[in-house]
Amino acid sequence: MTTYQSKTMGIAMPGPLPHILLAGLLGLAVGGCGASTPAKESSLAEKPAASAEATAVTATQAEAAELPATAVATLGSDVITAEAPRQEAASIAPAETTDTPATASEIPEASAETAPAPSQAELNSQLWDAARAGDATTAASLLLQGADAQTATVSGETALHAAVAAGSLATVNQLVSHGANVNAATSSGWRPLHHAARFSRPDIANFLLQKGADPKAATSGASPKTPVQMALDQGDLRTARILGY
Repeated sequence: MTTYQSKTMGIAMPGPLPHILLAGLLGLAVGGCGASTPAKESSLAEKPAASAEATAVTATQAEAAELPATAVATLGSDVITAEAPRQEAASIAPAETTDTPATASEIPEASAETAPAPSQAELNSQLWDAARAGDATTAASLLLQGADAQTATVSGETALHAAVAAGSLATVNQLVSHGANVNAATSSGWRPLHHAARFSRPDIANFLLQKGADPKAATSGASPKTPVQMALDQGDLRTARILGY
């Protein structure tokens, strides 16, 4: 029997057996290589597909991140988007007021009682004050209410005396037109024309003369004086001349 030394396996085998074993080992080696190659190719082919799916999911998620009103859910390779419900602002109706306008029956009726009418004394006193202030409007109103145009103080100074001293021709006119006496004298003999001379009221002096005032009437006392003399004492030549100087 011839003995062969196998160079591949390092084993000494008799006869043709070494060739048979060597062929079998080579067949196994070749078969193993051939079986592993398709698996590797299949594995490599799956990787690009998985990478593509991951890229698609990542891109979809990125787009979803830019839309805050959309919720994104992933299931395998499918991407499901669900739009978040929009909250609409509820219309706010104006609050209803319970207050209602008061009816006529609810409004308290004005008191039927009126302020008592002023007495004659009160009207006269108010007229004298209005004349002293030169208030022709108030004087006219009081005269219409019944105030006495002849009203006077205790010393006899009438409302006409007071209006002349105030220099109000309108008030003087109101009083005279309602019956005031243009020649009424005080306890000391002063008449309205004396006041016109004393206070330099030439326009009023002229009006009183036209209404019948006496320019020659003199005051009483130790030194009686006429209106002209009083005007001269004041240096009022204009009034003195109106009075007849």
